[in-house]
Amino acid sequence: MHALRTAVFAALLAQAATPGMAQSPEPFVGAHGALTPATYTGTTETGAWHLDIWPDQAFHLRRTSPDGATEDHAGRWHANGESGTLVLGTDGSEIILEVRNAERLRPQGAPEDASGDLVTTGQLDPTGIAMPMSGMFTYFADAPTFVHCATGRQYPVAQEAGYLALEEAYLRDRPAPAEPLFVTVDGTINTREQMEGPPRPTVTVTELGATWPGETCARVTKSPTLDGTVWRIASLEGESLDWSPPEREPFLVIRPDEKTFNASVGCNMMRGSVSVSESTLSFGQPASTMMACPDDLAMWEARLGAVLGAATTHLIGGRSLRLMDDEGRSLAELKAVYLP
Repeated sequence: MHALRTAVFAALLAQAATPGMAQSPEPFVGAHGALTPATYTGTTETGAWHLDIWPDQAFHLRRTSPDGATEDHAGRWHANGESGTLVLGTDGSEIILEVRNAERLRPQGAPEDASGDLVTTGQLDPTGIAMPMSGMFTYFADAPTFVHCATGRQYPVAQEAGYLALEEAYLRDRPAPAEPLFVTVDGTINTREQMEGPPRPTVTVTELGATWPGETCARVTKSPTLDGTVWRIASLEGESLDWSPPEREPFLVIRPDEKTFNASVGCNMMRGSVSVSESTLSFGQPASTMMACPDDLAMWEARLGAVLGAATTHLIGGRSLRLMDDEGRSLAELKAVYLP
């Protein structure tokens, strides 16, 4: 009987009719004037756009620059009836699209001659996206699922690439069997064939970021900004700091307007200069207090100094901050804490 219940539960998970996994309805014109679900494409001065929007207010967007670099976003959109626009909410910013008619959306600032409009044929042809993601991961009865915080959509998870590290971290840190655990990952969402049923959007994990026991999507619906947020240092160069009270909390605070930062791994206080421009940043050599520290904290301080010296870019996803070097390698994972 237990085996039968387990099999039934697994089948239900595999066929769950959640927005990210259910078959899309026929396209229709909503009260906002646009067609959903639908794909809108076009080319502006900044490059090519591929926008997928769904009636549940989720969207995926891939923008490809003239040199071939891609920039992917996922989130939720809303309609502004006063201005006749759709507003795409991305991490820390908004993309505004004027609804010209059901078949045409015009990005803010695009030419009035319609040459930069995004146009739909009335069909949905989802693009694949690749990006850092925050969400709730669950593994039970060999049916892993991921609820993407940015959209609220649930997806099956492919058991390949970086999946094994994710499953091992889940089994270690989950609150209870079959209970969801908040995680950050690098991954892709692509439509893939399934063992049963039609093709469905599926998450493939390329790299595990971190697990965050006790966190939920409800607490990360709006991303914090870099300026003034208190970031708890979770890991440096892939190794967890394993902080817990009553030890002093490891943190980083960046103040771009003042061009300064403060940081500590739990012993000495560091303070130095920082230069921030959009997604790039550069830390100056910090000054530090001179307390004698336990060997493990002294080691972490040296590593933090090296990480800050090598960091050149940053990325905020959900309540996580990632510092990266000029080759895109992850140097540090941090978590926003003490938000309003």
